[in-house]
Amino acid sequence: MKKLFVSIIAMMAVVSAHAQIEEGNWFITPKVGVSVADMTGKLFDPSKGEGTYDTDLHTLTGFTAGVELEYGLADQVGLTFGLFYAKQGAKTNDGLFKVNMDYAKIPIMLNYYPIPNAGLALKAGVQIGFASRKRITIDGVEYNADNTRAWWINRWGRAIPVYVENELSRQFNKVDFSIPVAVSYELYNFVMEARYNIGLTKVMKEDPESSKHMVWQFTLGYKIPLGDD
Repeated sequence: MKKLFVSIIAMMAVVSAHAQIEEGNWFITPKVGVSVADMTGKLFDPSKGEGTYDTDLHTLTGFTAGVELEYGLADQVGLTFGLFYAKQGAKTNDGLFKVNMDYAKIPIMLNYYPIPNAGLALKAGVQIGFASRKRITIDGVEYNADNTRAWWINRWGRAIPVYVENELSRQFNKVDFSIPVAVSYELYNFVMEARYNIGLTKVMKEDPESSKHMVWQFTLGYKIPLGDD
């Protein structure tokens, strides 16, 4: 039993050695996973709402994927630059109302590895997101909050279809600022991470509830060393 215990400890030491980050090291980590998104507040003011709708917002689950580039600022301290795609929004349980948005997100985070060679990392930073697709469902009917098809007549009198921003799209903030915090664990270069994005920007400009995105991301990545500078 003692030999088995010693063998396990030795194996963990070897495995976790891959997680050690030193000054000047570079790593790239592709990641895939799920996002569990919610919004603060309610979809609309219940005192003014009509009917018997469920006005409380609930989570919306979707796909997320991206890549992070990490640089070793010092031993046990890294700085990451990321690019992610993720779904965000929220819905009511009755399905009559839903906000469904796609974002390209750029997080910049400071990673701290509190225990050398242990694979554990604590992370925090800032993030900017750009909405690439916006849909809103009202009374079970989905509306395009991006662009509306219109026609442009060229100099020869030919009608050419073009897409212009519609009025509904103008009600959404297209840039979303947030604060991401995370914890991750690395084993055999596989990185399991739980991240929470705290929204700072209102989803809709004229929303009396000032609803903001609150998003969990659970991802699995593979950390690839790129050498040092």
